Amino acid sequence: MINKILVVDDNIIFCNALKYHLSKKQFEVRVCISYTEFNDKINISEFDLILLDMRLRDGEGLDILKIISNSNLNKMVIMISSFLNNENMLKANELGAYKCINKNSNLFNELDIIIDDL
Repeated sequence: MINKILVVDDNIIFCNALKYHLSKKQFEVRVCISYTEFNDKINISEFDLILLDMRLRDGEGLDILKIISNSNLNKMVIMISSFLNNENMLKANELGAYKCINKNSNLFNELDIIIDDL
């Protein structure tokens, strides 16, 4: 069961909108806006689901995905990005991402469907 969600994205407006949307559905949501903040302050064992942007201002989401995969905590990760292509999606899937979805006007609906199915 999904209770706690971590959103890792450098767009604070997007993060706040996603946090608001997910909080209305009774999820506890924490936002992390940089690679550095993720490395310095986040304990991934606290979260059931991680929504991870492909590109951050100070690092790559795929590098964070490697950290999560190497932790052996079997965390569910959904990659979200405006920059998805076949190569990035393949890399993300190889590193253990559950899904890769584009940031677009349908993103919240797609996330709702995916999370409901978990």
